[in-house]
Amino acid sequence: MITAEHIRQMVIHWLDTPPNGYFAQSYGADAKAMLLKELSADTADDFLRKLRRDIPIIDTLDEEQLSISVETVGFDRINVVLSIGNIDIQLNDNPITDIDQDYYNVSAQ
Repeated sequence: MITAEHIRQMVIHWLDTPPNGYFAQSYGADAKAMLLKELSADTADDFLRKLRRDIPIIDTLDEEQLSISVETVGFDRINVVLSIGNIDIQLNDNPITDIDQDYYNVSAQ
């Protein structure tokens, strides 16, 4: 039986996998690119469409059970949360393993 924890692990794996990370497969998410774009409904919809396409069990959920929300924290920070039923995954704090150090350090030489 597939539990909520299994689904959470599937989505985290999907987030940690770069697009086209598997040979001849489009599986994977580019969360970094989504977070750097303007926060519009089209960007979130495209991201959710790719999630549904790559993980078929997610495609069985209703529109109300799958969403991306944004919460402003303080002056210069937002939290972007992917909600799947009662599972919340924060996208901008999720450690993504395929990033080099220059992504985080803008003044890197």
